[in-house]
Amino acid sequence: MRSEKLHKYTILLVVWIISAVYVGGFIDRGWIPHDEGTLAQSAERVLDGELPHRDFDEIYTGGLSFLYAGTFKFLGANLIYIRYVFFAFFLMFVPALYAIALRFASPWLAAAITLLGVVWSVPNYFAGLPSWYNLFFAVLGTFALIRHIETQRDRWLFIAGLWGGLSCLAKVTGIYYVLAACLFFTFRERFLSRAPQGESTKSYAYTFLKAVAYGVFLVLLVFLLRSRLGAMEIIHFFLPTAVICTFLLWDEWQVGYGRFSPRLRIIFRMLLAFGSGVAIPIVLFLIPYFLTNSLGDFIKGIFVLPQKRFEHASMNFPSVLTLTASVPYALLLLWPLTPNGGSGMTTKFQLALIIPLGLSVFLAQNVGVYSFLWLSVRSMAVIAVLAGCATLFQSFRTQAIEEKQWQILLLLLIMTALVSLIQFPFTAPIYFVYTTPLIALTLLAVVMVQPGASRLLHAGILGFYFLFAVLWTNTGYVWDFGGRYIPYQPESVLDTDRAGIRVVDVDKALYGRMIALIHKHRGSTDYMYATPDCPEVYFLAGMHNPTRAIFDFLTRSKNEPAKVLEILKATNVNVVAINENAGFSGALNPKMRALLVDRFPFSVDLGQFTVRWKE
Repeated sequence: MRSEKLHKYTILLVVWIISAVYVGGFIDRGWIPHDEGTLAQSAERVLDGELPHRDFDEIYTGGLSFLYAGTFKFLGANLIYIRYVFFAFFLMFVPALYAIALRFASPWLAAAITLLGVVWSVPNYFAGLPSWYNLFFAVLGTFALIRHIETQRDRWLFIAGLWGGLSCLAKVTGIYYVLAACLFFTFRERFLSRAPQGESTKSYAYTFLKAVAYGVFLVLLVFLLRSRLGAMEIIHFFLPTAVICTFLLWDEWQVGYGRFSPRLRIIFRMLLAFGSGVAIPIVLFLIPYFLTNSLGDFIKGIFVLPQKRFEHASMNFPSVLTLTASVPYALLLLWPLTPNGGSGMTTKFQLALIIPLGLSVFLAQNVGVYSFLWLSVRSMAVIAVLAGCATLFQSFRTQAIEEKQWQILLLLLIMTALVSLIQFPFTAPIYFVYTTPLIALTLLAVVMVQPGASRLLHAGILGFYFLFAVLWTNTGYVWDFGGRYIPYQPESVLDTDRAGIRVVDVDKALYGRMIALIHKHRGSTDYMYATPDCPEVYFLAGMHNPTRAIFDFLTRSKNEPAKVLEILKATNVNVVAINENAGFSGALNPKMRALLVDRFPFSVDLGQFTVRWKE
């Protein structure tokens, strides 16, 4: 037993080192200017004593702004330090990924799945954004829930709750993990009740209560999706959760024994332990808001202003016809579910499928091949959940799945279905990658519990997608991710003082000239005005933002030109930068532009920016 444990830890250490070395090469690679600027400017404003949502329009919850403000305080204000902190959290995430995979696989196979999750995650876009933290904390929280399944100790529920609270503080979408855990508790409870099926203690009232709860949950999901409820949204976001709820209700009808009150007490106990963990970091975070009577500002910033994202920061799925690229793997996952319980695939036949598949990965520079291969993985979350539920339905009577694995598999299915909601309403390809490690774990669990699964073929597919990520997605960049392959090779350091990251030569030249021009004409003030949607300009220039806005479309201020001009006069702003290609807020208000031209008559055009100043 000791040697077996040592073997597992040795392999974990190897995987951890490989992951650290491989991903470490991406730490300073590339940037999306407004993303980096958002993180850095928010952190600097907190460091200057401002409170997110009260003093400026923080676009996330605000927890990361405090984390990065502390980073700047102790290490200095530099974009690379944000990435070092992010890298540290990534290194915590890797062992959790491996530990979950071990529940279904040998150490070596668990290592392979872990590395698959690694290459399909942060190397594709190394930036300390909150969506990555949502993923990390969901995986860490899932591991804590698994430990609760294995030990029945409530402290693991509390720990899982802590990860949920921290996830919500990073970004409000952490609520999807919290809801997934709560949905799982409605299933976990029946294992803790332990009422013998022979007893006539079935509570139809409890079954009815669960049916109502699942119905309300699905209605709320439709309410969330209502603004963009197309066919692809239904397939990717509603269908998996609806199938899970259907299975949970069916499971309750079949084996949900026990009296109403004891069962209700058990689920309340789980919710209390978990909810306490969720609440503690959130309550601590809210103390400054309570003390300054600004809780209303926080609530408005979290629940009201984000509604503007549906208007300005949204993206549609590709056509429903693109689902055809996912059909082959979907059929493979469902193949073992034939009446005879076997796949009927000989080794030679499996190899005959793997070899051409492997060869295709080397042709992905072709736009058509790249697009097809990307689309083949795009719907994996839906496929994993549907195949997993089908497997659970089939194994219900045969009892082919061990009880703990049964619970862990369902936990992974629920997590994958709900955490995937992070893609809504901005279904850009990179948002899918915020879920891929969870999908990899779920697919592993499904395949390993299927008695007739073609594991050699699945292993070949695993290797194929590993190579696809390493060769093509990791070496491109987020701008073209999921559409075509364009190699990304940043070789210039943006700014050694405040942004020690590598960017393409064009960005270095553009921002270098612009920052020099801003410093030349800044006058005697530390304030400037940069608009719309260019927070990176403030940070790189080391200048203060006189307005509340980080992104113009997300500000609570009306941004009336005359009012903005008054602010600029009050802060003695001498130079402004106008972003002529703002992706979210659009072009600058013509009236605002006219006022800026009148007050700041001198100008230089630099790429997508126009820098204007007074004499």
